[in-house]
Amino acid sequence: MSGTHEEDLASTAEVGEAFDPRAAATLLARTRRQALREFDIHTPLLSLIRAVAVLAGYGAIWWSVRGQHPYTGPHGPVFVVVVAVVALTIVAGAQVTRRATAGVSGPSLLQRRAVVAVFVVAYVAVLLFMVALYRAGVGAAIVYGVYPASAPLIVGGAALAGAFAAQEGWLGLGAALAIVAVAALSAFTGPITVWLATGVGCCLVLVGYAAAQLWLQKA
Repeated sequence: MSGTHEEDLASTAEVGEAFDPRAAATLLARTRRQALREFDIHTPLLSLIRAVAVLAGYGAIWWSVRGQHPYTGPHGPVFVVVVAVVALTIVAGAQVTRRATAGVSGPSLLQRRAVVAVFVVAYVAVLLFMVALYRAGVGAAIVYGVYPASAPLIVGGAALAGAFAAQEGWLGLGAALAIVAVAALSAFTGPITVWLATGVGCCLVLVGYAAAQLWLQKA
């Protein structure tokens, strides 16, 4: 009986060690991070597509406004280029999102929809404020230059940084904050150069982000 009792105690001790609360908490956190990475819609390919898109869009606008004295803002065929770039980026993002969220439901899906809602509200607010600046008689250098080149990225980047922070996505958080910094600093270059500086700067950030994503996947 004594031997049997000792074996039962040893077995109980092993089970207790196997279900140690600290080990279980560590495993839960690790599993959560892995799940977030598996359902992450910010893939390296999508990051590269966005890098090319922001460079093409902002570069096209800069090309259309270079040499303007006084500054009047982008006009002409540039809008066709920008709309095409934005449309292609949205389609690519939608395809990646649909594949990444296939079969996903519950809190994860609701969280992603909430993030999308935040971005929609933020960008609508940016556009409305731009209209308010125009109605207030603010000059074209701000209304059609510095503000539309920087404000959307500052607001969107800040919202994206918050979303990454909530998911403990530290690499994405760093990239989002870098985009905010690039947009804010580029605003000091003036209504013409701001388009080129922002486009090149954000493109480099996104390319670096994609490279870091690939490195982490291999690691």
